[in-house]
Amino acid sequence: MMKKTMLFLTLFSTALSTQAHRVWIQTDHTHGGEILKADLGYGEFPTLEQIPEKRLSFFERGVSLYTQNGKQMLIQKGEHNYHFETEKPIDEGSYIVAGEYKPTFWSKNAEGWKQADMKATPNASYCELTAMYGKNIVNVGHESAGINVISKQIGHELEIVPMDNPANINVSDPFKVKVLFRGEPLAGATLTATFDGFDTADNSKTHKVEAQAFSDVTGDDGTVAIIPLRQGFWKAQITHEVPFKDATQCQKAKYYATLTFNIGRQYH
Repeated sequence: MMKKTMLFLTLFSTALSTQAHRVWIQTDHTHGGEILKADLGYGEFPTLEQIPEKRLSFFERGVSLYTQNGKQMLIQKGEHNYHFETEKPIDEGSYIVAGEYKPTFWSKNAEGWKQADMKATPNASYCELTAMYGKNIVNVGHESAGINVISKQIGHELEIVPMDNPANINVSDPFKVKVLFRGEPLAGATLTATFDGFDTADNSKTHKVEAQAFSDVTGDDGTVAIIPLRQGFWKAQITHEVPFKDATQCQKAKYYATLTFNIGRQYH
């Protein structure tokens, strides 16, 4: 157990400017009959940052709410372009809020990084098709802890699917999730997790890789049990890469997925 929860620094093999970022979702505590408010994180967790104008197109698919009645789009509102809200108040219950960074080519040559494939980047030494996905478990109302909606896959190419509601999980209890790639269990993949307040360094200036509080490898069925060491706002993440289908166009496709959730009920 201790080796699974030991503190460590996660290292990634290739350092794209985009790879210092992950997409994650954060939602306000919401009561039944209130508007649900959500923020799309794109930067150093858990700090929310204005999305640069030139990168807004990456998020053209918006932010969605998944309920037992299907999917509905949230509306971007307010002064911050990462802030979204439901059009109408929502009922008590357990939901998924999700966002995407659409698949985008990034290539590198002697001049630096280009938002293009190798065919459009002369003398490119590296190319990656980057796709990012973020999901958040939100329990509307103090007593909500259902699993019917949150335990279903929503169709992201790389996806972390909870098998229980974190509202039912106590500190140091196993929180089991399943990792899927294109709808199939992903075995042997390393899932890491951290929580708000664990890494207090200013990574936006130091470019240090975000410290993680948990790491383990998925089993043959794609499952892994996260051990949350404390209450608070958590982010689990996983990365998976495959060769790109056309090696003359790009070398690899790389997928990044996060699942954010709260351990311990929110009362405010």
